[in-house]
Amino acid sequence: MYRTLRTIHLLAGAFALPMLLMYATSAVQMAHPGWFRLKPAVSESRFTLPAGSNDGRRLAYNLMAARNISGELQQLRSTAQGYEFRIVRPGTVHEIRYDHLTGATHLQTLASPFIGVLNRLHHAAGMAHHDYLPLTMWGVLVALASMATVTLAGTGVWMWWLRRQQRRSGLILVGANLAFTLAVFLILRLG
Repeated sequence: MYRTLRTIHLLAGAFALPMLLMYATSAVQMAHPGWFRLKPAVSESRFTLPAGSNDGRRLAYNLMAARNISGELQQLRSTAQGYEFRIVRPGTVHEIRYDHLTGATHLQTLASPFIGVLNRLHHAAGMAHHDYLPLTMWGVLVALASMATVTLAGTGVWMWWLRRQQRRSGLILVGANLAFTLAVFLILRLG
């Protein structure tokens, strides 16, 4: 029994480790933004699309196909001149303005460095529906890594409990950890 638990524990930990490291790195970046360069690289281009488009969503998808832009369509809004919208993927934002009278289109791209991509992945909305397939796949991977982390904790506690000679020291560590966690929680809530 112990050997099986140890194998499950090892596999769960090996699977969850890359995700936990990614989340830890992005958490450090959010806690200490001054340590990292987050300024995105900005590029702009102007071109002409066919004038008179009255369907912003179709315009956006045609533009994505023509310019090889991938991501999720966001904030599509109609303006007096035409349309404004964003195409977003983790770490990259394409902001587009289209004039329906002339077809004049302005595309501004903001591309974050790698740590910015990690930051955006940290904030991705899990299993929410995304039009951008890689974000949906990311949500599935996060769910699997979460289950692996719970499995890691459960098998760790179970293995500890099976080792009778280590129960006392384990209880002391669990109690100290619980006291520390409750103290930090109370300080954050009441302070």
